[in-house]
Amino acid sequence: MKTLFAFFLIPILLYSCDIEYGMLDGSIDAETFSVELFEEQAANAPVGYGAAYTDFFKDYMISRTKLDLKSKNADIEVSGRITYFNTTPVSVQSDELAALNRLIVTLSVTVINNKNEDQSFEANFTQQSDFDANLDLTAVQSELLDDINGKLSQDIINRLTSNW
Repeated sequence: MKTLFAFFLIPILLYSCDIEYGMLDGSIDAETFSVELFEEQAANAPVGYGAAYTDFFKDYMISRTKLDLKSKNADIEVSGRITYFNTTPVSVQSDELAALNRLIVTLSVTVINNKNEDQSFEANFTQQSDFDANLDLTAVQSELLDDINGKLSQDIINRLTSNW
Protein backbone atom coordinates (compact mmCIF):
# COMPACT_ATOMS: atom_id res chain seq x y z
CA MET A 1 0.00 0.00 0.00
CA LYS A 2 2.83 2.41 0.91
CA THR A 3 4.56 1.70 -2.40
CA LEU A 4 1.38 2.38 -4.32
CA PHE A 5 0.85 5.63 -2.41
CA ALA A 6 4.43 6.76 -3.13
CA PHE A 7 4.02 5.77 -6.78
CA PHE A 8 1.13 8.25 -7.16
CA LEU A 9 2.37 10.95 -4.78
CA ILE A 10 5.86 11.45 -6.25
CA PRO A 11 4.69 12.37 -9.79
CA ILE A 12 2.13 14.81 -8.32
CA LEU A 13 4.82 16.48 -6.21
CA LEU A 14 7.24 16.66 -9.12
CA TYR A 15 4.58 18.06 -11.42
CA SER A 16 3.69 20.80 -8.92
CA CYS A 17 7.31 21.98 -8.59
CA ASP A 18 8.33 24.94 -10.73
CA ILE A 19 12.01 25.70 -11.21
CA GLU A 20 13.17 28.82 -12.99
CA TYR A 21 16.68 29.75 -14.00
CA GLY A 22 17.69 33.29 -14.72
CA MET A 23 20.26 35.99 -14.40
CA LEU A 24 20.59 37.96 -11.17
CA ASP A 25 20.77 41.36 -12.78
CA GLY A 26 17.21 41.94 -13.94
CA SER A 27 17.09 45.44 -12.49
CA ILE A 28 20.57 46.65 -13.43
CA ASP A 29 20.28 49.42 -15.99
CA ALA A 30 23.80 49.11 -17.39
CA GLU A 31 25.85 47.26 -19.95
CA THR A 32 29.42 47.48 -18.59
CA PHE A 33 31.23 47.43 -15.27
CA SER A 34 34.73 48.05 -13.99
CA VAL A 35 36.41 47.06 -10.74
CA GLU A 36 39.31 48.88 -9.13
CA LEU A 37 41.81 46.94 -7.06
CA PHE A 38 40.45 46.34 -3.55
CA GLU A 39 42.83 47.94 -1.05
CA GLU A 40 44.11 45.88 1.88
CA GLN A 41 43.54 48.07 4.93
CA ALA A 42 42.97 45.27 7.43
CA ALA A 43 46.12 44.59 9.43
CA ASN A 44 45.68 40.80 9.40
CA ALA A 45 44.73 40.40 5.74
CA PRO A 46 47.10 38.14 3.83
CA VAL A 47 49.37 39.84 1.35
CA GLY A 48 47.75 39.88 -2.05
CA TYR A 49 44.22 39.27 -0.79
CA GLY A 50 43.00 42.56 -2.29
CA ALA A 51 44.14 41.54 -5.76
CA ALA A 52 42.81 38.02 -5.31
CA TYR A 53 39.38 39.29 -4.24
CA THR A 54 39.31 41.80 -7.11
CA ASP A 55 39.88 39.00 -9.63
CA PHE A 56 37.34 36.78 -7.89
CA PHE A 57 34.72 39.54 -7.97
CA LYS A 58 35.31 40.29 -11.66
CA ASP A 59 34.84 36.62 -12.54
CA TYR A 60 31.77 36.43 -10.31
CA MET A 61 30.16 39.44 -11.99
CA ILE A 62 30.93 38.15 -15.48
CA SER A 63 29.47 34.71 -14.74
CA ARG A 64 26.33 35.94 -12.98
CA THR A 65 25.33 39.10 -14.82
CA LYS A 66 24.93 40.28 -18.38
CA LEU A 67 27.46 43.06 -17.77
CA ASP A 68 30.69 43.21 -19.75
CA LEU A 69 33.98 44.00 -18.02
CA LYS A 70 35.57 47.25 -19.10
CA SER A 71 38.78 48.80 -17.78
CA LYS A 72 37.61 52.45 -17.80
CA ASN A 73 34.50 54.56 -18.34
CA ALA A 74 32.12 51.75 -17.45
CA ASP A 75 28.44 52.19 -16.63
CA ILE A 76 29.03 50.75 -13.15
CA GLU A 77 32.28 51.38 -11.28
CA VAL A 78 33.09 49.27 -8.23
CA SER A 79 35.85 50.04 -5.76
CA GLY A 80 36.50 48.93 -2.23
CA ARG A 81 38.70 48.26 0.75
CA ILE A 82 39.24 45.25 2.96
CA THR A 83 38.66 46.83 6.35
CA TYR A 84 38.51 43.81 8.65
CA PHE A 85 40.13 40.38 8.51
CA ASN A 86 40.30 38.43 11.75
CA THR A 87 39.55 35.17 13.51
CA THR A 88 37.58 34.72 16.69
CA PRO A 89 36.62 31.66 18.76
CA VAL A 90 33.02 30.59 18.26
CA SER A 91 32.23 27.44 20.18
CA VAL A 92 33.92 27.10 23.57
CA GLN A 93 33.94 23.65 25.18
CA SER A 94 33.78 22.79 28.87
CA ASP A 95 37.59 22.83 29.08
CA GLU A 96 37.50 26.48 27.91
CA LEU A 97 39.12 25.66 24.59
CA ALA A 98 37.49 26.67 21.36
CA ALA A 99 35.99 23.89 19.24
CA LEU A 100 35.47 26.23 16.30
CA ASN A 101 37.06 29.42 15.11
CA ARG A 102 35.47 31.92 12.73
CA LEU A 103 37.21 33.90 10.01
CA ILE A 104 35.44 37.23 9.49
CA VAL A 105 36.05 39.55 6.53
CA THR A 106 34.53 43.01 6.04
CA LEU A 107 34.62 45.00 2.82
CA SER A 108 33.80 48.67 2.43
CA VAL A 109 32.41 48.99 -1.10
CA THR A 110 31.57 51.98 -3.28
CA VAL A 111 29.45 51.44 -6.38
CA ILE A 112 28.96 54.31 -8.81
CA ASN A 113 26.26 53.84 -11.43
CA ASN A 114 27.04 56.35 -14.17
CA LYS A 115 23.73 55.66 -15.94
CA ASN A 116 21.51 56.07 -12.88
CA GLU A 117 22.94 58.02 -9.91
CA ASP A 118 20.09 56.80 -7.67
CA GLN A 119 21.52 53.28 -7.85
CA SER A 120 24.98 54.33 -6.59
CA PHE A 121 25.82 53.38 -3.01
CA GLU A 122 28.46 52.93 -0.34
CA ALA A 123 28.10 50.03 2.06
CA ASN A 124 29.96 47.62 4.30
CA PHE A 125 29.60 43.90 3.72
CA THR A 126 30.67 41.30 6.29
CA GLN A 127 30.80 37.54 5.88
CA GLN A 128 32.26 34.69 7.87
CA SER A 129 33.21 31.06 7.71
CA ASP A 130 33.88 28.64 10.57
CA PHE A 131 36.69 26.12 10.85
CA ASP A 132 37.91 23.53 13.34
CA ALA A 133 39.99 25.15 16.07
CA ASN A 134 42.51 22.30 15.87
CA LEU A 135 43.46 23.43 12.37
CA ASP A 136 45.86 26.21 11.58
CA LEU A 137 44.26 29.10 9.65
CA THR A 138 46.87 28.87 6.89
CA ALA A 139 45.86 25.24 6.27
CA VAL A 140 42.20 26.10 5.60
CA GLN A 141 42.43 29.75 4.58
CA SER A 142 42.04 29.11 0.84
CA GLU A 143 38.79 27.15 1.32
CA LEU A 144 37.45 29.69 3.80
CA LEU A 145 38.20 32.62 1.51
CA ASP A 146 36.53 30.90 -1.45
CA ASP A 147 33.38 30.56 0.68
CA ILE A 148 33.58 34.10 2.06
CA ASN A 149 34.41 35.67 -1.31
CA GLY A 150 31.36 34.04 -2.87
CA LYS A 151 29.10 35.29 -0.09
CA LEU A 152 30.52 38.82 -0.22
CA SER A 153 30.20 38.97 -4.01
CA GLN A 154 26.62 37.73 -3.85
CA ASP A 155 25.82 40.38 -1.22
CA ILE A 156 27.22 43.13 -3.45
CA ILE A 157 25.23 41.92 -6.46
CA ASN A 158 22.08 41.63 -4.35
CA ARG A 159 22.49 45.21 -3.20
CA LEU A 160 23.19 46.34 -6.74
CA THR A 161 20.04 44.67 -8.06
CA SER A 162 17.74 45.55 -5.15
CA ASN A 163 17.81 49.32 -5.68
CA TRP A 164 17.37 50.14 -1.98
